[in-house]
Amino acid sequence: MNIVIKNQNARILDSLNIEIIKTLTGEFSIEEVGQQLINMYFKKVIVDITAVRNYYDINSVVTFLRGFEPDNVIVLLNDSEAINSHSFLAKLVESGYYNFTRNAAGINYLLDNPNNLGDVSQYLKVPVATNLNPTSVSGYASDDSDDDDGYAKRQKPSLMDNNARERSGKSNRNQKVIGIQNLTEHAGATTLAYMMIKQLRLNYYVKGIEMNKQDFIYFRDPDLAFCTKLDDFKLKLKDFAAADAVIIDLNGFDAAEFCDEILYLVDPGTLKLNKLIKKDSNVLSKVKDGKIVLNRSAIKNEELTDFEYETKFKVFFNLANFNDRKERVQIVDALLYNLGFNKQNPAGVGLFGVFGQN
Repeated sequence: MNIVIKNQNARILDSLNIEIIKTLTGEFSIEEVGQQLINMYFKKVIVDITAVRNYYDINSVVTFLRGFEPDNVIVLLNDSEAINSHSFLAKLVESGYYNFTRNAAGINYLLDNPNNLGDVSQYLKVPVATNLNPTSVSGYASDDSDDDDGYAKRQKPSLMDNNARERSGKSNRNQKVIGIQNLTEHAGATTLAYMMIKQLRLNYYVKGIEMNKQDFIYFRDPDLAFCTKLDDFKLKLKDFAAADAVIIDLNGFDAAEFCDEILYLVDPGTLKLNKLIKKDSNVLSKVKDGKIVLNRSAIKNEELTDFEYETKFKVFFNLANFNDRKERVQIVDALLYNLGFNKQNPAGVGLFGVFGQN
């Protein structure tokens, strides 16, 4: 008997003609799954990768899978380029998980003919070219090489100097690369990144990159891309060398050496701020080379001095809540103007935002 853990790939899993003792539907951590499988015996567990919480992070996926014996797991991937990348699959193989596929036929095959290391050893080699073979059992792309842990190492943020530009391989010296990072939880980096891209597009050639997740997909915009690791990111920057600006939704990714500016978004609510400071008492020193932006802020401009005194944050911009359904939002133009995009030219620009209604 088998267990199925499914989410977005439910249609594929529902088509399987196999014996199933239990089905879990939704997005889970391994702790949540473990609570529902206590004292349950099974032959195989088939895991829809989209059922793993934060599944675009390979480390989250591996942590989840470690709740099961590798020989008992079959992973159903989706069609995402990031999930099917050589680096992502290499990490699965390195962690001992050899059985993965994108379709029902692959699951049926792997149930009776599980892979061994020799069957997936190609993912442990550095690829020389992108290759997609849709007729193979796994059907995966090989598109980039891996580093030690699949992600950039954490390092102290610093703005990009000329030497850093050379190290990063940035060929367009006029290009401005801006990273956006939530400092407090759920501070709105993805939406703000998209609004900046959408409005910059009126005057500049601009591209966007989202790291470690794929929330950009909901905007259905061809100028938006996704990456899961440092090598992916470097390749995208090379692809976007002609752009005047690249806006990056960082999602915790450390791209400091590649960014001209990093905006740290802060929800100025008391609860969010207290949670942030309790979580990291050294947060001020870690963001001193970036720019603090209050997002979804109800604080008035005349109240900023008191806010800065109480929190010790030096505020670069006070961004009031705005309607992201509008084609153009004046206060977003004001932020962009303050970042050096002079063609945005909003009316009433001040150091901390737009004075008056927008």
